[in-house]
Amino acid sequence: MTANYHLFKSLVTSLLETKTKEEEVVVAQSLSVLYEKLLSTHIPNKAYANTQNTHIDGGIALSSQDALNCLKDPLRTVRFIKGTYQAIQKAMEQFPQEKIELLYAGCGPAAPIITPLLCLLQPKKISITLIDINPTSITSVKKLIQVLGAQDFFRNYELTDATLYQHPKEFPLHIIVSETMDKGFSKEPQIRITQNLAPQLHKKGLLIPESIDLYAEHIFYSKEPYFDIYKNVLELGEKTPVKDTQRLFSITKGIYPSPEFTYLSPIIEVPQNFTETPDISVFAEVSIFENQKLLKSESLISNPYCITSLYNLTSKTYQLKYTTKGIPNWEVIEV
Repeated sequence: MTANYHLFKSLVTSLLETKTKEEEVVVAQSLSVLYEKLLSTHIPNKAYANTQNTHIDGGIALSSQDALNCLKDPLRTVRFIKGTYQAIQKAMEQFPQEKIELLYAGCGPAAPIITPLLCLLQPKKISITLIDINPTSITSVKKLIQVLGAQDFFRNYELTDATLYQHPKEFPLHIIVSETMDKGFSKEPQIRITQNLAPQLHKKGLLIPESIDLYAEHIFYSKEPYFDIYKNVLELGEKTPVKDTQRLFSITKGIYPSPEFTYLSPIIEVPQNFTETPDISVFAEVSIFENQKLLKSESLISNPYCITSLYNLTSKTYQLKYTTKGIPNWEVIEV
């Protein structure tokens, strides 16, 4: 079959050369249009338009359509592609005599972090496994890979829960890509997936993202710059005053595998005057790989997440409690 995945060549070359946010947005929009055209042309009955989310222990797995909508999060899309390409190059340097094993968990109906890069890779050098819990996503992505003539790159397509998946031990994993999170580690199962998959990495293997750092601060939530897919990320407005920013925890490949992840913050003082910063918020900054990062409010996944208003508290101090049990959630404990 013709290797149609080369139709990404010009676009992905431009993507990897972008240096400004403006350039990143332009190329992300072109990539989204290309995917929409491919899927609408080749996927019968628009299976990728499924909007049924899936509840698992540790979070909510996005529907096929919601996963596809992430392509409209431009800086996230471009920087994850850049970071993944850099990680592949690094893995090839580290393991020159081995075929690189890459696992992509939560691939959705388009596997947008890896498919644009196939035109720069060779199937004899890399083997990819795709995981998604939605049948419509697996059906769609398998058809898309077939249309692109890229089957030789893929070891398997797994219709399964990534919080439980066990990779064949005879194929040690060099790279794991999992971008399955919502703002402030709410709702989605990124942490539980990382807990399950990271221990399956080769001891020198690479996790994408490398690190996710979670911060807390006091803000005026309704005035805070906030990205959504209907906004221009370049025009979110000016930053607002914040107080008491502090890092709570980080998620890396060194995360403990079980039980469910829990966290209790140090004691935090309520400011004496909080009229300009009346809300308790958390946000993530994502270090994808090396120089590829997503800072606060640059993406759906680095937006602030409001836990509650300080006006709701009766104590002068409090702690933040987080758990992934059931659906990931935050709680304020007054002390």
